[in-house]
Amino acid sequence: MEIRDIRYLALAAGLVGAMQVQAGYWNAAAGDVWRSGAGECVHTGYWNPEMAIVGCDGKVAEQAAPAAMPAPKAAPAPVAMMALDTKVNFAFDRADLDATATAAIDALVQQAKSKGSIKSVRLTGHADRVGTEDYNMDLSLRRASAVGDYLVQNAGVPAQAIEISGRGESEPLVGCEGMFGAAALNCLAPNRRVEVLLDLMGK
Repeated sequence: MEIRDIRYLALAAGLVGAMQVQAGYWNAAAGDVWRSGAGECVHTGYWNPEMAIVGCDGKVAEQAAPAAMPAPKAAPAPVAMMALDTKVNFAFDRADLDATATAAIDALVQQAKSKGSIKSVRLTGHADRVGTEDYNMDLSLRRASAVGDYLVQNAGVPAQAIEISGRGESEPLVGCEGMFGAAALNCLAPNRRVEVLLDLMGK
């Protein structure tokens, strides 16, 4: 054998020794796929298209499936809102609560607590037409305040949840036209009142 043939075989043997076979491709010792001078991946003799790897022979990386979107959170159950109301009546020219008035308030609060919790309270005081407008406005506010104080002290309603207003004699329930004296005072009794409105948050 000529010396040049020996050198060729030695070179070929060294080249093969420096290359490794992996899944149909020749890999360099560093692990990278061996490429020809034209940049193409060098196949082994048993390579077939099913052995194509990413970056060789047109094989591209498969895109990962998009991450599943988290399931939407269930919407919170709607809060049931409701309202209860009553009227608390007062004696002529008085702003204190009698037994009938406190009983009406207690019954309303008991009904409210059986349905939920009291969210807010609106108290609107009223007066009859006897007296001046300014006096009756003040009287209507004192009546509303009396009911508010009772709710705070006896029903545990927070003071900040109570809204108080007065209407004086401006919103009568009855007119009692043409009546005077005791008959008129008795007839006007429904106007001497506090309207109580409770806003509730249901259970």
